[in-house]
Amino acid sequence: MTPVLDLTTNPRTTACLDVLDPATGELVGRIPAGSPEAVDAAVRAARAAQRDWARTAPGERGAALKAAARRLRAGAEELAELATREGGKPLADSLGGVEAGIGAIEQYAELGPLHRGRSLQGGWDAADLMVHEPRGVVALLVPWNDPIAIACGQIAAALVTGNTVVYKPSEKTPLSAARLVEILDLGEVLQLVHGDARAGRPLAAHPRVDLVIHTGSVQTG
Repeated sequence: MTPVLDLTTNPRTTACLDVLDPATGELVGRIPAGSPEAVDAAVRAARAAQRDWARTAPGERGAALKAAARRLRAGAEELAELATREGGKPLADSLGGVEAGIGAIEQYAELGPLHRGRSLQGGWDAADLMVHEPRGVVALLVPWNDPIAIACGQIAAALVTGNTVVYKPSEKTPLSAARLVEILDLGEVLQLVHGDARAGRPLAAHPRVDLVIHTGSVQTG
């Protein structure tokens, strides 16, 4: 039997959610159900990391993402297998999602440093200036149906432009999300929170979150 991946700190005292293989009903893993306290800690960590990350040269941010994409490529098969176990997709489909995610990271790593703003001269005594600035802390609420591809594109777009990220995957596919964050290995600029609405609601409403990106149903949104 494949070992259960337990991402809880103390299942006896913390509300937990089981992650089941939809094909067999087998228990695949267990995660925290989420709490305002866990969300607040993640947002504060992302906020603390954001200033230095925003000051990092765009080319350096792009290089960090390129290195993360290389690590992800090396771990693609392992990640796809985990995504199939918890999400139920055929393995080839899961692997395609990982490869699409790698492509998105690589694309944003190239494009991000190019969009730096420009000065528009308005005459002898006036000038208009357009400057691209990070928004700050970005909350990502990612669905279960294509979790790696969607997450990678949104994470890369936010990070390469100088924002930091708090990433909440669907409670149906959280294990591959946790492994994705480990493989990317981007440090404090990418925070992960687990759970259902007990994490999603306080994250979307957190006063220190500057932008929320939600992909999913209107009802959930």
